[in-house]
Amino acid sequence: MKKTSRILVLVLLSALVIIGGCIGNTPSPTETGSQTGENSWEGGISESTTTETQGTTETVTETVTQTETQTQAETGTSTETPANESLQFDEDGNVICDENSDPDLGCEAGERNENGTGIGFPILNVNLTPAIIPIYRLNSNLTYAGPLTGMASEPNGEIVEWVSILTSSREPGKSVALTIKFESEELAREYVHIKELRDLQGRVIASYRPTILKFDTGEEFGERWELHLYLGSFTLYSVTGGGLTEVQKGSVEIDGSIVRFTVENFSEIFPDTVFMRIEGNPEDPKTGQRFSYPETGKFIIKATLGRIDYYAPAYYGDAKSGVALYAEVLGDDVKFRLQFKDEETYEDFIPGDMFIDSTDNGEFDWYAEIGSSHFQLKDSSGSVYREGDVIRGETELGPYVEFTVENLFSIIPWREFRFWFSNPVLENRFPAEGNLWFNATSGLSIEEDVDRYIVVVVEDVYIKGNKDKAEGEISLVSWAYGTNYYENLNKIEYSPIYVFGYPLRLWIEADDHSRLLYHDRNAARPDWPFTNGYPVLAMPLDEAKKYQMIFVKTTGWDNDDLGTYVKLGAGFLLDAAVGLATGEISSLVEHGYTGAMLLHQLETGESASYFWGEALANLFGAPPDRVGYDTISFDPRRDYSDGYLVRSVSKDGNMVVTYIIYEVDLPRAARYARLELSVDGLLFTKDTEWGDDEYYAFFRASTGFTPGNAEVDDALIGEITTMVPEGVAYAYPKLDRSSGTVGFSVGDFSDGKLDHGVINGNTVKIIPFGLTLVNLSSIRTPFVYVEYDGWEEDSGNWGNDDDPMGTFGITLLLDGGNFHWDPFSGIPRRSWGGKDFDVCGVSGGCSTVYMSAYIGP
Repeated sequence: MKKTSRILVLVLLSALVIIGGCIGNTPSPTETGSQTGENSWEGGISESTTTETQGTTETVTETVTQTETQTQAETGTSTETPANESLQFDEDGNVICDENSDPDLGCEAGERNENGTGIGFPILNVNLTPAIIPIYRLNSNLTYAGPLTGMASEPNGEIVEWVSILTSSREPGKSVALTIKFESEELAREYVHIKELRDLQGRVIASYRPTILKFDTGEEFGERWELHLYLGSFTLYSVTGGGLTEVQKGSVEIDGSIVRFTVENFSEIFPDTVFMRIEGNPEDPKTGQRFSYPETGKFIIKATLGRIDYYAPAYYGDAKSGVALYAEVLGDDVKFRLQFKDEETYEDFIPGDMFIDSTDNGEFDWYAEIGSSHFQLKDSSGSVYREGDVIRGETELGPYVEFTVENLFSIIPWREFRFWFSNPVLENRFPAEGNLWFNATSGLSIEEDVDRYIVVVVEDVYIKGNKDKAEGEISLVSWAYGTNYYENLNKIEYSPIYVFGYPLRLWIEADDHSRLLYHDRNAARPDWPFTNGYPVLAMPLDEAKKYQMIFVKTTGWDNDDLGTYVKLGAGFLLDAAVGLATGEISSLVEHGYTGAMLLHQLETGESASYFWGEALANLFGAPPDRVGYDTISFDPRRDYSDGYLVRSVSKDGNMVVTYIIYEVDLPRAARYARLELSVDGLLFTKDTEWGDDEYYAFFRASTGFTPGNAEVDDALIGEITTMVPEGVAYAYPKLDRSSGTVGFSVGDFSDGKLDHGVINGNTVKIIPFGLTLVNLSSIRTPFVYVEYDGWEEDSGNWGNDDDPMGTFGITLLLDGGNFHWDPFSGIPRRSWGGKDFDVCGVSGGCSTVYMSAYIGP
């Protein structure tokens, strides 16, 4: 009974002292609110106790002082405190310790409390210190964080799932354990394998390349290390100019798909921040593949913090706006840095906004308001989701601002989005002519948000003579294709053949020394909405770069006899162009009669009977006069972003063709734009003869090329397809007017045989005209082509049977630089209205066409 009483007294005294110590050390609300940084509160016990609460006993003051000393000696990050219930006392009030006790509970290894000795004192002296000592040990646990660890992975990585590091918070960075998790146990064994194979006598009969962890400081000429990983062991080397210098050896453990090893004295070998990449070498290079993990980017390790993160940087500069962007992904955080060329440019954009289109619809879902010292990321309704500091600095390149959006990919989980920067007040934009695409799905890339094409436009055709005494009736055929040559032309690869015939109906009437295409000098201006001429090639840039050379050819024919040729119109010319182009391709093969015959046919225009079964002269109705044959070639891998003008003279010197080769950067957000192009009015302004005339007109529009019906399958060159213009043709007025309404006949873009009626009168003005040539709800092609042919009908069956009232063909290149860009939207815009085209034929007839266009949401 006496023993039980002693235990009860001990428990009561211990509880009173503990409560008194806690109360004496509890900060007032004022003290709590004022203490930050190093003087933070953890678990209700202060780590800095220079001020004591009145009424605290001397013993408690002494104890807190001991706590302060212990806290300063500890290193690391605070984590959860072990529960108080884990402390056990014997009947004398001593902490129970044995060889299995956790030192974090107040026991050092090997210590015991026996017979009133050790760190606890007997209760006989009624000293409060034994009860205070457990509190002292508890406070020690509050500053011990346990192991520091981090894990990282490459988005969409293969072979390896993740890597991690682990270090102790007592001596962070001194000993670092690395773990590599492969996708399967078989892969772990495949890439962490034996170093060499020996025979029974111990001789090396085969050696294998290790999987290598490459470390660097992130600087071009900084230090580098390699850790060679084998089954059972690793060797760490320092990479020097003289080769590899061994730094450390260690053991390697494989547990299923997990590989573990520990680098000792890590922080003494490596700097505070080091970058790492894994290069895997399979045991059998014939069956396995080498890999890099991450494939793009690196892992960044801060061992003293126990952190490893996936890291990938990217850069984009825009000279027109005077702004450059540097960004880096660190795990799920993204740092943005805007570099300005001067102070004036900085003031043009800051304060400003960053707009993010994360749902890929052309409009922003998130926007960051960026000030000189603070930013906030909000959704489209204005709710704040992220905020932080903005760092403003200065470099030799000019001023900059930098800010980090933490955990961005928790709200944009697919790790890619469209974005742009702007100052809506001043209407400045970066990029100046488009959007950017941020892609962190594998590494990090920031590039213009565009689809790139190589487009070739026949901009001008001039002839010295039309081959006869009367006006020439000339039709043009152009075609283009790419080629690859191998083994001295023994093997040649060809792209599809792009073909284009001009004009749609009949011919271009021409005198000697005539320009055959409509030509507006203003079309050379950057702000003008169109380019003269017609397109002959629109090939995706990536596809075009697969070919060594691209050829573009143009042929002009003059035919004074109406014949079958006129009735077939440009639709036949497209087919003829395929025959002619294919003939020339065959000639390149240099294989017997085929090449020689078709080359002769192409040069003379006699026939293409090898492919088409009839002589060209029979199809034309009369042997045509070839007014010129021209060809150019260019390397598609060159830079044509600023346009490239080529003027070429035909072999006989009679025809001069001007081509524009242009890289068109079609904004991807144009797929969310509407395009409408309309004919607002038509006015026949000048007659060709006395009396009433009979007018009619053709219009057509194309928004790209589509595979044609004609195909050539040659045993030598393989199968070749054609790409023909895709679009619609209209004839005005309809032939049948019995209904009392005047409308349009509608046909395919290349259908030159559309039936039509006539409009009687001297001069006729048709406003409003009400013809929508193009009505797209989504723009997915790099150009729009529009053509007009006006005619006055005569009687007769010969060459001047119908008189032209003028013709034109224009091309709108849908390049990002040809649009207007709203500060709040990623969708391109452009509009022009009331544009009039005044055109005339050689025989005197003239007309004016009024057109308008709209591109936008």
